[in-house]
Amino acid sequence: MILKNLPLPHECGGEGRGEGVAQSDSLQPPPHPNPLPRFAGAREFVFLLVVAALALTSAHASAFGAKSLNVAPGEDVWFAEDHTLPMIAVVASFPAGSAYDPQTKPGLAAFTAYMLDEGAGGMNGKAFHDALADKAIQLSVEPDRDWTVVTMVTLSANAKDAFKLLALALSRPRFDNDAVMRVRAQMMQNLDHQDEDPSEVAAREFNRLFFTYHPYARPVEGTRAGLNTVTRGDLKNFAAVHWVRNGLKIAVAGDIDAAALTDQIKSTFGGLSAKAPPQLPRVGKLGAPGVHNVAMDVPQPNAVFGIPGVMRNDRDFLAAYVANYILGGGGFSSRLTGEVREKRGLTYDITTELSDMHRAAVVQGLVATRADAMGDTIQAVRDTMAKFANDGPTVQELADAKTYLTGSYPLAFASNAGTASQLGAFQRAGLDVAYVARRNDLINAVTLDDVRRVAKRVFDPSRLTIVVAGTVKKK
Repeated sequence: MILKNLPLPHECGGEGRGEGVAQSDSLQPPPHPNPLPRFAGAREFVFLLVVAALALTSAHASAFGAKSLNVAPGEDVWFAEDHTLPMIAVVASFPAGSAYDPQTKPGLAAFTAYMLDEGAGGMNGKAFHDALADKAIQLSVEPDRDWTVVTMVTLSANAKDAFKLLALALSRPRFDNDAVMRVRAQMMQNLDHQDEDPSEVAAREFNRLFFTYHPYARPVEGTRAGLNTVTRGDLKNFAAVHWVRNGLKIAVAGDIDAAALTDQIKSTFGGLSAKAPPQLPRVGKLGAPGVHNVAMDVPQPNAVFGIPGVMRNDRDFLAAYVANYILGGGGFSSRLTGEVREKRGLTYDITTELSDMHRAAVVQGLVATRADAMGDTIQAVRDTMAKFANDGPTVQELADAKTYLTGSYPLAFASNAGTASQLGAFQRAGLDVAYVARRNDLINAVTLDDVRRVAKRVFDPSRLTIVVAGTVKKK
C-alpha cells in the first residue's frame, strides 16, 4: 500500500521510497515514525525542522559528495563514503517488480523476492537466517511495481561475510519446497488481512481501474489464484531472468573505501546474468473518472482518489512535486487538510502523493470518514482541487513549501541506511549522481508561475478516479 502517512515528503513517490525519510543505522528495523506534532502550527514545525536539518548537514555532508563508481557494464553504482560509524548500508534495486509478472501468475515477483533469505547454496532457510543473525546482518527485501529492492546493513567488520551471504542468496537460491509452501501460506494470510482493510481494498480496485490492461493494474502481492499457480520452477526462472546485472542499481553508504567496495561489488554481483530483462509495455489511457464503490461492512469507509501525474523526466516534475505538497502532501499544512479536516471536520487525515513509475505517473490520495459524510468529503476534495487548479498557490504557501522541502532534505541523509535508501531512490528515478547536491537549488528555482501552470495542467477534478471501499450512507 503506497498511501501511508509519512512524516516527510517523498520526491520519488511510491516507487522512490525514500525522499526526505530519515532511516536509522541500527541493525534492528527502525521504529515507526512518530506523527507530526499536533500542538505546533505548520510554521513552528517547519522552523524546528530546518534547525534540526542544519545541525545534521555538516555531519552527513559526505552524502552530498556521493560519486558514481565504474564497476561493470550494465550496473549503476553510487557511493557515499562515511567513516563516522563502523557500518555499511547497501541498497540494490533489480528490474524485478510486479509489472513483470505473467498475466496468469500475479504475485510471482513478490513471491520470488520473499524467497531471498529462505536458503542459498548449502544452507537451508534456518541456517541462512542463523548466519545473518550470528554476524548481526540485517537483510530485507521489498517488491514494488518496477523494482525489487534489497537492503543490507552490516557492521563494517562483518562486511565480507555480509556481501558473501548476499552473493549466495542472489546467485544460488535454493527455493526449497518447504520454504515455498511456508512463504506461499504467509502471502495468502497477508491477502486475507488486506481483504479486511478498506484502504487496501480501495487501493487495489483503484489500480485495477486506473491502469486498466497494463500490468500496473495487478496487485504487487498477487492474487490467491495467481499465487496458487506459482511453482518452484517459476520462482527459479523469474530469479534467473530478473535478478541480473543489466539494469541493476546499487547504492552504498558507510565505512568502506571505493577500492574495497569495488572488489565487494564485483564478487557479490559479478556472477549474475548480464542479460537485459524484457521491456515493459507502454501504458495507454490512464484513469476511469467517476466514483466507484466496493461494498464492505466497515464502520468507516475509505476513499482512494487519483489523477494522471507528471513523469520524472518531464520538465514540470519538480513544480508538480511542490504543487502536490501544497495541495495534499504537506500534512497539516496542506490545502486539503485545511478544507476537509479543519474547516469541515469530515476526517482526521487526508493525504496525497505523487508517484512516478517507469511507464506512468499518478497523484493519488487517501481519506477516511463516516459513512454518512463520504459524499460531502468527495465534494470537498473536488472543490478544493478545482480552486487550486484555477488559482494556484499563494506566495506564502509556495515559500512555506520550499522552506520545508529544502529544510527536511538533509534529514534523509541522517544515517548510512537513510543515505543508501535516498541514493537508491534517485537511481531508480533515472537521475544522475550530481542531482543529490543540486536538488535543493532546483526546488528553490520553482516559481509561482511554474506551480500555477502545473496546477492547471494536472489538478482537474473532472479527471478524478475515486474508489470508495465501505458502505456510503446518505444523510
